[in-house]
Amino acid sequence: MRSDIRALIVSILMFLLWGTVLTYPFRIVSDLICQTTEAIAGKLPLPAIAFAILVLILVMGITCVAFLSGRMENSEHLAIVLSLVGCIAYCVKVATTRQFSIEAVFVALVLAGSMTLVLLQKTEWTRYIADAYIVALPVRMAYECVMNPLYRLLKTDLYLLSPFITVPQTGIFSKVGNALGIPLVVWGSFFFIVTLLPVIYLAGGRKEGRIKR
Repeated sequence: MRSDIRALIVSILMFLLWGTVLTYPFRIVSDLICQTTEAIAGKLPLPAIAFAILVLILVMGITCVAFLSGRMENSEHLAIVLSLVGCIAYCVKVATTRQFSIEAVFVALVLAGSMTLVLLQKTEWTRYIADAYIVALPVRMAYECVMNPLYRLLKTDLYLLSPFITVPQTGIFSKVGNALGIPLVVWGSFFFIVTLLPVIYLAGGRKEGRIKR
């Protein structure tokens, strides 16, 4: 399957299942990356809109770098690396909160599945897992930059379609407000689309990842 079609399919599934436990292993990695990026950007004396744009550019830049790795040999091993990061992040979360949940099962299953698929040389399926980790970043940005402002503009309950489409309480553009008289949803959507273009370009042209036999 073409890499851009694969990324599109995974993106749609991630978006529709964002609030469920099925996407938790991928969300925990995206949360780690986005929260770290926001913490670093927050150290700079920037106005709200500059902060939001910087975070968005950095997160999308990381996504582009991850997609670029798909052009290298043995790129399917990215699934194992990101699964290990997810497991470590979850273990740290459990150690700090002292709360264990069913989500741990899904984190472990994704790691075990990634390792098994690599060992069995099921390259295409492994790349689906890797793409799920990668597209979780722009999907999260879509929720923060577009869905949150849109729901607030329409005065819609953020948990209307929970647990599937679960809109976050805040987003990186939340503090921008209707700057210059332009609605918040317009600010978020414009910059999200602009930074999404290179991601879409890099999602294509990667190895097709045929299943080895």
